[in-house]
Amino acid sequence: MNRFLSILFQSSLLLILAFIALPLVVVFAASVSPTAVISFNPSEWTMKWFGELTSSRWLDPFLLSVKLATIVTFLSGVLGLLAAYAVAYRKCPGHEAIMAFLLSPLAVPQIVKGLAIVLFLSSFGFYHLLGTAGLVMAHVVLTLPFVVRMIAGAMYNFDRRLDQAARILGATAFQRIRFILLPIIKPGLFSGMTFAFILSFNNIPLSVFLVRPGETTLPITVINHMEYSLDPVLAAVNVASLAFILAAIFLFERIGGFSTQIHGGSK
Repeated sequence: MNRFLSILFQSSLLLILAFIALPLVVVFAASVSPTAVISFNPSEWTMKWFGELTSSRWLDPFLLSVKLATIVTFLSGVLGLLAAYAVAYRKCPGHEAIMAFLLSPLAVPQIVKGLAIVLFLSSFGFYHLLGTAGLVMAHVVLTLPFVVRMIAGAMYNFDRRLDQAARILGATAFQRIRFILLPIIKPGLFSGMTFAFILSFNNIPLSVFLVRPGETTLPITVINHMEYSLDPVLAAVNVASLAFILAAIFLFERIGGFSTQIHGGSK
């Protein structure tokens, strides 16, 4: 019986991995297609479609997406850290209600949030905020609950005896936060910031309401391109985006070491 369950679990895992990986293989094969019509011919693969990505048509949206994701990640990290410190560590009055409020955007569909933000800006005449400023605000609303939840989870597991020992030894509040609390919750902080970066960089439902000519993110540019053409350039864009996201995840992991939250050990 145990052997049967082991084989069943392993087979299920392989099927799940295949379900995830096969579309990526197809996209990569399409990105090296020798013709404008997507085809699969390994003997004639070419990298010319990746050369198209250096044009302003694709490079400008990519740079805007990177800029937007970087700003959103920083703001979400700072705001999420402060909120989690007050709610999860200090347990301020009404901390449970405040935490519920901070996590409430998760219950609202992104399209509804995007429409609500547009109506809010238009109702008060803040049309000039459409574009980068509006995107930053909307993406912070989207990503902040993830950051708060992950940092709060790390703070809930914090051993307060360490803080008490440091206080007995004469450490100031700043020193206890700087040298004890932050190093311990760093994996939670950077895992949340990684989620924020990925969500902001790849977002479509919110961004589609807030972009304007000259300030279009890469995912929206891809959607607009698909309306008129389905060619290997799109596959090349997605392959390059995936490589960039993987590199960003690797960088965040090297800095924050958030993989320790998965296996429970120490780096």
